[in-house]
Amino acid sequence: MQLRDTILQKSYELFYKQGFHDSGVELLAKQAGITKRTLYAHFGNKEGLIEEVLKYRHQMFMTQLIDYLDGFEIKETADVARYYLAFLKDWTSSEGFYGCMFINACAEYSDAQSSPHQIAKKHKTEVRKWLFDKFEEVGAKNARQKSDTLFVFGEGIIVAAQTGQESLELDTEFFKIFA
Repeated sequence: MQLRDTILQKSYELFYKQGFHDSGVELLAKQAGITKRTLYAHFGNKEGLIEEVLKYRHQMFMTQLIDYLDGFEIKETADVARYYLAFLKDWTSSEGFYGCMFINACAEYSDAQSSPHQIAKKHKTEVRKWLFDKFEEVGAKNARQKSDTLFVFGEGIIVAAQTGQESLELDTEFFKIFA
């Protein structure tokens, strides 16, 4: 693994567990086994590192999502919803779940023009587009409406788990709205 990748991985772990503001450059460098000078040489500053970590997390999340759904045969619109929500439920109930890094970024960087907020917005937009494309692939009527509804429901699952509500019992009849 190259040094830049190691710094990204270790910084991702620290930011995810402790947050962006509570993770100082000295601690980030120590976590990666490097000096602050080396961190700055690779990322310019902490903000540059945060941007790259968010992009890294986006790629990781999308790869995990695609790989998960590739394990299922998706033939109809309800399958898109069923397997997307199963993916989210598995992720949010996994060991080491500390919420959504993008929701966390928006909370810590509430200025909608800030770079972390913009990267988070782009991530969520790409997830919405991915859902829309999946509904289009199965020939769903009102694919935009279905994908937006599923997206919002999924975000609710993430926030519910992030706030300690992981024991939710979901109505399986819910999937009928996607037929």
